[in-house]
Amino acid sequence: MMMDNLDPREHVAPATGVTPAAQADEEMALDREIPRGSRTSAAVHAWLDGESVGEAQLAAADREVALWRQIDQEAGRRRRMTTPTTLTDRIIAAIPKGSR
Repeated sequence: MMMDNLDPREHVAPATGVTPAAQADEEMALDREIPRGSRTSAAVHAWLDGESVGEAQLAAADREVALWRQIDQEAGRRRRMTTPTTLTDRIIAAIPKGSR
């Protein structure tokens, strides 16, 4: 039985010892907006849980608070969206007659 890995995607470059897949993972990690090691502060977690938090604590985490406020606005906008009343009629009309 042959045990050699012939998959070219898993080829290890002799000079670097890094596989192309590992290199691609590294590049994707660098492409993230928030670094892997970053953590959301306890003040932001408390604020998201509805607890009272001082403005000074939230000001220290300004990017995170801005992000979550934007998410809250978008979620609120989507909650208010309604399906057009004519959509059901259009769906029923699109179903072939024999399958109803």
